[in-house]
Amino acid sequence: MGKEVCVHTHINNKQETSWITRLGTQRLYEEGVIVRNQSVLLNGVNNSFDQLIELVHTLSDMHVEPYYVYQGDIVRGAEDLRTPLSDSHKLEHQIRDQTAGFLIPRFVYDVPGPAGKRPTLSAQNYNRHLGVADFTAPRLQGHHVKYWDPLWSLSEDAQKEVQSHFADQSSDQASSQEAAAP
Repeated sequence: MGKEVCVHTHINNKQETSWITRLGTQRLYEEGVIVRNQSVLLNGVNNSFDQLIELVHTLSDMHVEPYYVYQGDIVRGAEDLRTPLSDSHKLEHQIRDQTAGFLIPRFVYDVPGPAGKRPTLSAQNYNRHLGVADFTAPRLQGHHVKYWDPLWSLSEDAQKEVQSHFADQSSDQASSQEAAAP
């Protein structure tokens, strides 16, 4: 009995595929290699139902399993590409309603630290107004990790509230560091 070999691709939109992609995945399929795709949900790239379902069907036609759709990480300089958690929730429901179960990717948020990938639908206390949700996992031992939606997706009032929250937090941390200094 041999080992199962899997290859993971990173295709976010149908436009990233070509005849070379199709030829390569066909060859892997013929050799018995399992190919899975991991996408990142990106604003303006694949965060509409039409874009995502087209990607799912394109992958399927190439014998590639649509495996993960990641919620974008909070990375400096990439705020405009991130999508709100509500997009992920909405798209997962729409995809579930329109395609076979084995073609439904797992919509996940890769929680920083030891928690690992968590289904985006497992977010707790999601406050759409402020764009914040809690994620937890057994490895976090009861602790929560917050996920913040991109500021552009919030109302002007909510943006001010979130910015104020982080400004207050920075001020509190600075005060604590000053008090601890010799």
